[in-house]
Amino acid sequence: MIRNYAHDDADSILSFYNVEKLVAHYTCVESIDHDMCPDSCWAFTGPYAALEICPLCDKSRWDQGKIRASNGRTKVVAQKFTTIPLGPQLQALYHDPDSARNMQYLHEQTQRILTQLRATQSIPVIDDIPAGWDYLAEVLTNNIKQDDIVLMVSIDGVQLYESKQSDCWMYVWIIINLSPDKWYQKAHVCPGRFIPGPNKPKNLDSFLFIGMHHLAALQKNGLMIWDASRDTVFTSDLHLLYTTADGPGLVYWDGMVGHSGKNGCRVYCGVRGRRKTGGSHYYPALLKPADRCVHSSDHPDLNVFDLPLGTSDGYAENLEKVVKAPNTRQWEKWRTETGITKPPLILGLSPWRSLGGPYCTTPDIMHLAGNLSDLLLNCAPADDMNTWDWAVLKDEDTWVAHGHAVEQAGIYLPGSLIANPAISLKNSTQLYTFSLAPALLYGLLPMKYWQNYCKLVRGFQLLCQHHIAVEDLQHARSLLCYWEQEFEHLYYQCKECWLHFVRPCIHQTNHLAQETYRKWTMERTIGNLGEEIQQPSQPYANLSQQGVRHCRIDTLLSMMPELDEPPKGLPEGAVDVGDGYPIYPTGRHALAISTFLCHGQQLPHIRKQTARSSWREKLKPLEKTRMSRNVKIKLNNQIHFAEVLYYTQLPVNVARQNEDDLDNDNEWHFENVAVVQMYSMPHKELLKLSSQTLVSCTLLDDILAIDVKNIISVIAMIPHEPTLPSGVTESQFFMMERPGLEISNLGVPYSGFDAGGGDEAEDNDDDGAELE
Repeated sequence: MIRNYAHDDADSILSFYNVEKLVAHYTCVESIDHDMCPDSCWAFTGPYAALEICPLCDKSRWDQGKIRASNGRTKVVAQKFTTIPLGPQLQALYHDPDSARNMQYLHEQTQRILTQLRATQSIPVIDDIPAGWDYLAEVLTNNIKQDDIVLMVSIDGVQLYESKQSDCWMYVWIIINLSPDKWYQKAHVCPGRFIPGPNKPKNLDSFLFIGMHHLAALQKNGLMIWDASRDTVFTSDLHLLYTTADGPGLVYWDGMVGHSGKNGCRVYCGVRGRRKTGGSHYYPALLKPADRCVHSSDHPDLNVFDLPLGTSDGYAENLEKVVKAPNTRQWEKWRTETGITKPPLILGLSPWRSLGGPYCTTPDIMHLAGNLSDLLLNCAPADDMNTWDWAVLKDEDTWVAHGHAVEQAGIYLPGSLIANPAISLKNSTQLYTFSLAPALLYGLLPMKYWQNYCKLVRGFQLLCQHHIAVEDLQHARSLLCYWEQEFEHLYYQCKECWLHFVRPCIHQTNHLAQETYRKWTMERTIGNLGEEIQQPSQPYANLSQQGVRHCRIDTLLSMMPELDEPPKGLPEGAVDVGDGYPIYPTGRHALAISTFLCHGQQLPHIRKQTARSSWREKLKPLEKTRMSRNVKIKLNNQIHFAEVLYYTQLPVNVARQNEDDLDNDNEWHFENVAVVQMYSMPHKELLKLSSQTLVSCTLLDDILAIDVKNIISVIAMIPHEPTLPSGVTESQFFMMERPGLEISNLGVPYSGFDAGGGDEAEDNDDDGAELE
């Protein structure tokens, strides 16, 4: 392409079509199209390749209009789906030295963890897949070696139109060799397959067959790769570590029954469900109904703290029973008892290059959060709702008032937390459920239900951190176990008629601390491709073509990164103060100020948060302010909260800071400081009652000057008027953090299982100790 633009002759410039052909030739990324049923039932692949009629709907694979128009002489396929082979995409990642070095991240991280493990016999922080035993076991048995490529695959439906359900399906490959911050980047996500709608596929294995066959061939023969960073050629083995989807979608990978089955746990832990009299839908209740119980659901109560982990023990034996069933009746019997419907397609992969079923299937925390939000907010009544003492929002006036409180809270949320509160707060029940609701429901929801709910929220907050300490992992597991146990006592109450309250998502929370995966990569890819579709006609074909084009361009940029746009630097007038903290001056005289005093009013922090100042934000009306002046800071190894008044740089005499250099008192340098107004320490009793989810403070008169690098993150401080446990109603602020960042441990034991075995001594000050 570059050579063509160097010519003066306009005729030598390639057309868009020829450029696409050149890119496809250079990257070797080709799409493979296969015939499918016009109603998306079936793909004509593998053993079904010779069929001309769909076995399910009896529709022809040929376009009947074209056949009639040609008097039967021309056969044109009615519908096709697209598969993109993975091999060329992986080879391209080694063509540039920097990109090839990025692919060594997994090996380097693994060696660091193994060294630490040998030295301390523990892994103190869980922040990446190499810290998990599934992966480490494969490394220690030499199944995964230095130059091997480790993959994860994720499948989901794509909703192209806001008013419709998911109308086409795709899967993407995630390359675990790269660091987790690169998994989400468009350039490193490898699309694998696109299935057009309009209906949900009834035999997804027939669509997955092509991509899985390609992976099986690469596993058998190895993938030849040239590494530009080492100038060497090697053969890499490909390992499929995890297959992911939302809860219902996991059945496409593991071949198990749906979530309503008797043995419907997604990680195959063996916990059997219970059903209502005359019903066929099973619910994973741990406690046996006390009023009446059908024969297949009368097994003893289970201890929530002693549930089996997900395992493959007995899986092969159970699968053999299903496969060898002599007739449909026996097959249905073994399907119910074992929870297995068929051999999964992934069993066709090399057993030394895949975890295999059911170990490779893992729940994702993102969809689980949505399912729990739906349960807590939209549970359809099966009886008189007036008998539910927890249904506090059923009254219309209460509902409207609560909605107004949610809307008002949105004004105080920083832009790094939520892009547009007017839109996002309406559509994001997860944001409400796991961030705002603990404070907004305090005093509204009866105390026993509120405390139970706070355990769920805190457990999720701990597990959503990018870096999870082992202690946090243990706390999260205990919180979620207590929550599940109390949930059954409070809501289900061992009544058969209320079994439906114990949905599969309730049981799935018990496995989160042991194994979980955040499914943001897939959702982000769907959003990126959906935004790039410009033509309303033929949306399915457009999505496939956009995916192929996206794949080729990203492969080309991996091979030739100089063609990409250079990373954006700091804007004019910004001052880099080190460690990822640049200061952005504002106003017409920003450059002059930054040159002389570097007086700034905006401070970006890690993870692309921007901390602003009260001096600047108060120039705007409150409803137009994306309030980002409240921050979490660390002083003397203790967490505090503050409102930034302004940022500046102060000249400091080096000699006065360094007693060993008193002779050189003419040397000065600038200290980057933030002048802040402090909040009080959180109310201890509210902290303990809420399992640290309701962090309620008052704004003090204390003003401090702190180093800008003491700022940890931007937070929201939202005004509210709680009635404290003492009975006094006060105007305070509750703190809300961005999900995923390191959650503050505020030193208060979690209610119900604190290690100290009793309450701490109470402070005379209800608001907690103030900063001296």
